[in-house]
Amino acid sequence: MKSKEVTLIKDPLHGYIKLYPHEKCIVDSPPFQRLRRIKQLSASHLVYPGAVHTRFAHSLGVMYVAGVFAENMYSKLGIGADEVRRLKLIARLLGLLHDVGHGPYSHTFEDHVLVNYGTNHEVIGGRIVKEVPELAECFDTMIEDEVGISAETMGKMIEAPTLEVWPLTSDIASGVTERSLYYIIRGAYASDIIDYLLRDSMFTGANYGIGLDWRRLAYHSSLIGDRVVLDYKAKDVLDHLLIARIFMFKTVYFHKTSRAFDRITGELLVKADPILNFKEAVEDMSKYIELDDEYVLSHPEVRKLEEAKYLLNRIVPYKAVYEAVLPLESNLKPFLTLSKKVLEEDLERRLRSIAPEISEDVRAVFVDTPKLPTNPMFEESVVAIQGPHGEVQEIPVGSTLAGLMPKEIAFIRIYIRDKYSKYAEALRQMARTIMEGGGELRSFY
Repeated sequence: MKSKEVTLIKDPLHGYIKLYPHEKCIVDSPPFQRLRRIKQLSASHLVYPGAVHTRFAHSLGVMYVAGVFAENMYSKLGIGADEVRRLKLIARLLGLLHDVGHGPYSHTFEDHVLVNYGTNHEVIGGRIVKEVPELAECFDTMIEDEVGISAETMGKMIEAPTLEVWPLTSDIASGVTERSLYYIIRGAYASDIIDYLLRDSMFTGANYGIGLDWRRLAYHSSLIGDRVVLDYKAKDVLDHLLIARIFMFKTVYFHKTSRAFDRITGELLVKADPILNFKEAVEDMSKYIELDDEYVLSHPEVRKLEEAKYLLNRIVPYKAVYEAVLPLESNLKPFLTLSKKVLEEDLERRLRSIAPEISEDVRAVFVDTPKLPTNPMFEESVVAIQGPHGEVQEIPVGSTLAGLMPKEIAFIRIYIRDKYSKYAEALRQMARTIMEGGGELRSFY
């Protein structure tokens, strides 16, 4: 690539990021520009005023980090420079487009709207690449010739939930195939995690990820088969990353006020659905790419909703009354993922028995359990570490140095609506009966 063909973007985190012509075609398209209007951390700016960074900046960052990892790992395979460059460009494209399917308020939209239509942001992202003409045209006119990847193939890459359905399978070198690209975006220290951890740390001011020597991870990562393997010399950086994620989880992602605002945002999106017709947008990508944070709150009917006023005026209508730190056991996962609604309904029923003014159609109780992927200790993934004599050991994330710290994380929190705060102590005692009463908890899972 000649320098005149490269666009430079100044990023506060990574410095100057190069953008090649085919990447600029994507960045300049309406579906990607929409990401400027979607905040990375949904409502966290109502707790951390600096957390106004966007999916747009994050996607550029993931593209950059993915390219660094790909170049380092594939250049060690003894293949030609042109092939290394091609694989690097594919990794960068995947990083650039991995979040293009997010809706307003990012994961909150996924948890409260997309789930009701049986889809997620990855599937939507794949459809946007394949179905929106401005993006598909970038592949038809530039990317397919430049990199050998069609819009159809890129869509399948974005959608792929597992390695088994990854669309690229050609051999690269002895024992290594194009399936290895899957792990550049996914895994315990994937490009996506590295960028959001650093970026969220910077813009919230929490700082746990600042100073993470992620390039050391890239330089000491290799491919053995299709697995990404980390040299033992860089394990200290992996520990830094995992421990930083734990503290970011506790301090930022699971902050009690931030989570209350996420709940309010979710309630707003549910009430806004019939007004804004999200179903039509999920069915038609040309309408989906009109959705962003501003689109939701700019509608006059949506702005009249009680939840919109809470967000616009930073009013927290929930009060945390109980918090439990549960032991890190695999058999708690069904409880955390499936029984939140059951527990909420049980507490509502108990509360209404002493508070008859709370009607059946009012939700006075909010039970919060963390979104498990943001908590590294609940990941199923393993990290492959290569020892000094070439031996490779697979270590579960929970067995790393970070795994010694699970009790630093609150796993469940119970809130009551402010208007019913006179029952806060009663609700707290009900929660204690269930959570600490020696057996009642087991009935929920």
